[in-house]
Amino acid sequence: MSEISVIVPIYNVKSFLPQCIESILCQTYKDLEIILVDDGSTDECYEICEEYRRRDSRIIVIHKENGGLVSARKAGFRAASGLYIAYVDGDDWIEPDMYECMYRKMKEEAVAVVTCGHYEDIGRMQRKVFHGIEEGRYGQQGLQRVVYPRMIAGSGFFEWGMFPSLCDKIFRRECLERFLLAVDERIEMGEDAACVYPCLLHVESIYVMSDCLYHYRQTSSSTVRKIKAQEEERARFRILYQSVNQSLEKYVDIFDLREQWKRYVLFLMVPRADTLLEGMGQMDYLFPFPGVNKGSNIILYGMGAYGWRLYRYLKKTGFCNVVMAADRNYRELNQQGIPARNPDEIGRYSYDAIVVANSFASVRRAIYDELIQKYPAEKVHVMDETLIMSHEIQKRFGLIDSEEL
Repeated sequence: MSEISVIVPIYNVKSFLPQCIESILCQTYKDLEIILVDDGSTDECYEICEEYRRRDSRIIVIHKENGGLVSARKAGFRAASGLYIAYVDGDDWIEPDMYECMYRKMKEEAVAVVTCGHYEDIGRMQRKVFHGIEEGRYGQQGLQRVVYPRMIAGSGFFEWGMFPSLCDKIFRRECLERFLLAVDERIEMGEDAACVYPCLLHVESIYVMSDCLYHYRQTSSSTVRKIKAQEEERARFRILYQSVNQSLEKYVDIFDLREQWKRYVLFLMVPRADTLLEGMGQMDYLFPFPGVNKGSNIILYGMGAYGWRLYRYLKKTGFCNVVMAADRNYRELNQQGIPARNPDEIGRYSYDAIVVANSFASVRRAIYDELIQKYPAEKVHVMDETLIMSHEIQKRFGLIDSEEL
C-alpha cells in the first residue's frame, strides 16, 4: 500500500493529459498510487490512460460512464488505498517536488491537511496565487482565532481566505472521506468548496505553505468562460448554495461560515450575471456598476475570464457599446483570439466610462488608483460591493426569497 493516493479525474483533455501524468510520475517522492479516472471521455484519453498503465505499475485506471467531476473524484477515492489523498485535475500539472514537500510538512507538523499556493497559467502568462492565511501550523486555537474568521472570504469583495481547491492540498484520508462523498454530484461549479470548507471545520490542525507547487491551467474553454442555458446554470447555483449552506448550518457550534459562504457564491455568480441575475437586461445601468448607464460608450478594462464574458454579453445585446477592450496582457490574449488592446491607447478613444472588470478587491483598487492618475476619476467605475451584497441583488440571484426582505 502506498502512502499517498493521487487521483486524477479525466474528461476529454487529451492535449493536456500526458503533461499531467508525466508531472506525477516524475515526482521526487515515489511512494505514490496513481489513480486515473476516465469519466467517459470521447477523445483519446482512454488510450492515453492505458498506455501509461502499461508503462508504470503504480498506475490504476478506472473507465466509467460520464458522471461529472464530483462523480469521478468519488470513484477515485473509493478505489484509493493510500493513507493520504491528493487530487490533480487532468488538464493541470504539478511541480516535481510537490508531494515531497507537502508530505514532509504533513509528518513534521503532525497535521491533518497541508495546503500550498498555486500558479494560474494562461498560455505563456503565469501568476502566483497565495492563500490569504499566512504560512504556518494552525491547531485548534489558531483555526478558531486566525483561519475560520476569513477561511472562505476576507473582508473585501472578493479576497481569498483559504483557496477552496482540492488539488493544492493533501488530506489524511479519514478527514476527507465523509465530506467528499457527501457532495451533490449535480454541482458543476464550486464543487471543491462544497467539500473543502466543511472538511476544514472538522480537522484538528492544518499547515499552510506559501510555496506555489500546483499549476492550474486556464483556457478559453474554462468553465467561467462558457455561457450555459440560463435556467440550467441558475438551477446548479441554487443547488450549490443551498446544499452547502444547509451543511454549514449543522456546524455553527464550531464556527458560523454562512455569511462567508454567501460572499463566495456571489463571487462566483457576479461574472456570470448575464445568465444568473434575474432582469439584468432590463436594468437602466450595467450591473454591478450603477454609475454606468445603459447605452453608454465604454472602455472595458480587463479581459480575463470575467471581462471576456462581459464583453461577449455586451456585444451580443448592445446593452453598452464597447469602444475598446484593454488589458496589460493584450499580446498573449490576442494569441488566444481575445480582442484586447494596450491600455496606453485608452486616451485615443471617446468614451463615457471606463469599466474595470475584475473580481478581486485588491486588484481593482490598484487598477483604479492607476487609472485616475491619467483619466477623470468620475469616469472610472469599479464594481459596487454594497450593491452586490444588497438584499435586492441576492433576491435577483435567487439566494434569498422575497419574504426574507
